[in-house]
Amino acid sequence: MLILNPASAGGRTGRRQSAIAARVRAYLEEPDLIVTGGPGDARAHAFKAVAEGRDTILVGGGDGTVSEVIAGAAEAGLTKSAMTDPRIGLLPLGSGGDFARSLGLPRSLGPALAVVKAGATRRIDVGRFVGVQTGAGGEMLTRCFANEVSAGLSAATIRRVGRWAKRVGARLGFAGGAVASILTHRPVGLCVEVDDQVVHEGPVSLVVVANGRFFGAGMEVAPGADPADGRLEVVVVRGLSVPRLLVNLPSLFAGTHGAHPSVSFHAARRVSISPLPRAGEASGDPLRGAGRADPGLDLDVDGEPVGRLPIRVELLPAAVEVFVPSTGSVR
Repeated sequence: MLILNPASAGGRTGRRQSAIAARVRAYLEEPDLIVTGGPGDARAHAFKAVAEGRDTILVGGGDGTVSEVIAGAAEAGLTKSAMTDPRIGLLPLGSGGDFARSLGLPRSLGPALAVVKAGATRRIDVGRFVGVQTGAGGEMLTRCFANEVSAGLSAATIRRVGRWAKRVGARLGFAGGAVASILTHRPVGLCVEVDDQVVHEGPVSLVVVANGRFFGAGMEVAPGADPADGRLEVVVVRGLSVPRLLVNLPSLFAGTHGAHPSVSFHAARRVSISPLPRAGEASGDPLRGAGRADPGLDLDVDGEPVGRLPIRVELLPAAVEVFVPSTGSVR
């Protein structure tokens, strides 16, 4: 099955749909082509593909589509409906390609198809979180993710990055969105627990629970993360002023931000992130209630705005199998 997101890469994938299918046929057998129609479609189709017993799923799109397919396959694998454990091939047809970077995959279609044809695979970890559904009702949301879940500056940037990226491309678009978000940024009070131990309690500008090394079209936010090492990497950037954030933004892209005294890294299998009570508020179960109407509590999940804090995150080790280059490590 080939799951294709026609809206990826600013709609170029949809305009090239026939040519992409022809390239796939040149390397592999005729695929059953599924074209997504909106958010959640790729996840549902991947879940169904596993239930039907498909042995190979190709996903053509950006990080959001990749995340949905990996999430759908992992979630199906946790149920009794799974008939098979498919191999997943990532085709670089989106703007960012951050998870593909962590896997060392080619950035063009032909070489990516050659990786699938060569047949080398590796099992990788998947994250799963429980958080608050966006909306007035405050229902709980449970979802798997491939690359990262984060809050703070990242979620604020995602809300802006679309209009920037259409003008100047994904990488410059994310940088422009990040600068715009920094200029209006206010740290939010959070409690971050890693494997049941509090590692930070206080103002936070950015917190990331990462399975892969990159997000934001190449920002190396979690340089120690490896999707196949049986752990998540938690990155905490404690509350910084606007001038300090602007000065240190280049280090986030370069992956050298670990030298800053306000940045810490933590290996984890379980993570809990909850807002600290305001004055006059009672504390309690961090996952009860609808959450505050505070944009600092919004979540970014693999480049998409999904849900709100508080959240609990757990690692699903070796949950899915993906095609990787036959030489070199998964990174």
